[in-house]
Amino acid sequence: MKAYDIYKRTCALMFEREGEDASFKKNFCSILSALLAESLPYENSHRIASGKEKLAFAPIVSEMEQDVDFCEEITAVALPYGVASYFSQDDGEGYNSQMYRERFINALCEAAKCNFTQIEDVYGGEEI
Repeated sequence: MKAYDIYKRTCALMFEREGEDASFKKNFCSILSALLAESLPYENSHRIASGKEKLAFAPIVSEMEQDVDFCEEITAVALPYGVASYFSQDDGEGYNSQMYRERFINALCEAAKCNFTQIEDVYGGEEI
C-alpha cells in the first residue's frame, strides 16, 4: 500500500477532505514514519509467522507515492488510526486523539501473530 492510500484512509476516518489541511498533508510522512517504527515489532511477528525475513528497522517514508511494505492489517487499519490520533491531538481534540490511539494499539495487537520458538534450558536442572 502506498503512503497516499494511508493518507486517504486517515482523511476518511477524520471526515476531512484530502488536501484541506495543509499542515496535515505536509507532516503526514513524518508522522507515518514514526508510527512505522512503533509498529515494527508487530510487523515482524507477522513476517515470522508468514515465513518472511524480519525487518531490522522501520522504513522512513519521505513521499506520498512511496510503498509501505507492511502487512495489510497494519497499513489499512492501524496506521490510519495512529495518524488520526496525532492530528486530533494537534487540533486540540483530546477525546478523539485518545480514541484513535486506542484503536491504533488494538489494531496492532490484532495484527500480531503468535510465534513458537525453542526454549533452551540454561539452568540445567532436572525435570520433576
